[in-house]
Amino acid sequence: MQYTSVSAAMEFGQFIGDDVGVLLNALIESATKVIDNHCHRIFRIEDETTRVFTKRTRREDAFDGVMLYLDEDLAEEASAITGTPTVLYVPENIPPYFAIEIVEGSWEAEVSVTGYWGYSRTPPPDIEFACLRLVKWMYDLRDTTQGSAVIVTPEGRVLLPQGLPSDIVKLLEPYVKVSIA
Repeated sequence: MQYTSVSAAMEFGQFIGDDVGVLLNALIESATKVIDNHCHRIFRIEDETTRVFTKRTRREDAFDGVMLYLDEDLAEEASAITGTPTVLYVPENIPPYFAIEIVEGSWEAEVSVTGYWGYSRTPPPDIEFACLRLVKWMYDLRDTTQGSAVIVTPEGRVLLPQGLPSDIVKLLEPYVKVSIA
């Protein structure tokens, strides 16, 4: 699930050459992973999946009274929840959701939630731009002899320098998932 396309990267970076598409595709894939890892989120979800939450008696779990705290972002309201209870999503009307509050009914011992698990079904414009910017930066560094060079291993892995450019970090800053643990 890449956050931009080769054609968008070609236009953005003004890359020239017949064989540049394969490299750009690899760089887009790497840039997407860098963004996911930096933000601790996934910004493009194409398929619904089901997650199961189980109440435990002795250990901490995702349930707190009427609240079910989700282990990942939920991009939109769930298409199915075990027992079809009446619920509210938290934050109300502002996805991605991080919790579900039961309004009518009660949580069962095991609750299945089917939905799009991620920040959004399509990446926000800031994320797509950050991906384009990151692809251009990685491409430009490929020929440098400095210690800040991008290295592509024989297996096709892209190794990045120690830090991302400050403008990319600034773009991603509002999307970094905060964890309290």
